[in-house]
Amino acid sequence: MASLVLAVLLLRAPLRWQGLAITGGLLLAVLSTIGPALMPLTSTRKIVVASLGLPMLAILLDVAPLRWRARVGVVVLLAVLALLWVLWPVLLRRDPGGAALLGVGLALYVAVVLVVFARLGCCCARLAGAAMGFAVATGMAMIMAASALYGQLAFALAAAVAGLVAVRLWRPGLAENDACFGFASAMAVAVPLALLGAAASVYARLPMTALPLLALSPLLALIPLAAGRPAWLRVVTAGLLSLPPALGAIYLAWQAAGAGSSGYY
Repeated sequence: MASLVLAVLLLRAPLRWQGLAITGGLLLAVLSTIGPALMPLTSTRKIVVASLGLPMLAILLDVAPLRWRARVGVVVLLAVLALLWVLWPVLLRRDPGGAALLGVGLALYVAVVLVVFARLGCCCARLAGAAMGFAVATGMAMIMAASALYGQLAFALAAAVAGLVAVRLWRPGLAENDACFGFASAMAVAVPLALLGAAASVYARLPMTALPLLALSPLLALIPLAAGRPAWLRVVTAGLLSLPPALGAIYLAWQAAGAGSSGYY
């Protein structure tokens, strides 16, 4: 609801500000589940700090005289550093080889997700479909991996994207190019979901094998869609394209949790 209200208020604002609707929805979910306190600075609170801060930085980068690759590179680098910050207590307890393997693997996952969403940032309807599908898939995988809190945050992002889509893409007479969400909005979705997925493979029971499938989900939304189709149909099509690998990731999470013994039938 908060993201829907913010999306309406930001309707005539520049595209770079549209991501505030998504960040606002996430912030409301954080306040209702974790609370406003930042201390003690747990791994979840570190994810929240990065998820709220990096999209704000993306807004500033949007107005900076930088090329697209430079903007994406800065956000990806900072997101990887945030991931290492989140995982640092675990990495310290591992041998150097195991810590390096874990850190590099999860950093690669975060980088791939952010780059894919940055590419989707100028694809409008495809970004909307991929973002909702990826958020729901991540949320379901989190629930199966026995992390209800991470799942709630992922579902809150899915609802925030849905609110923004409802305002931006379903206005009569609005061309799709006018409905784009921009780079900052793409990062507002990608950063928290990527960090949640990576952290769940360490702090919950999400198998590492599920991460490539989750990353493949938004990647399939880059497949070109037929021009001239209604915006809502392109959103649905992009969501359906991202569905098969998402279902695979959810299944792997379910299996890792113990399948029938986990309580999910």
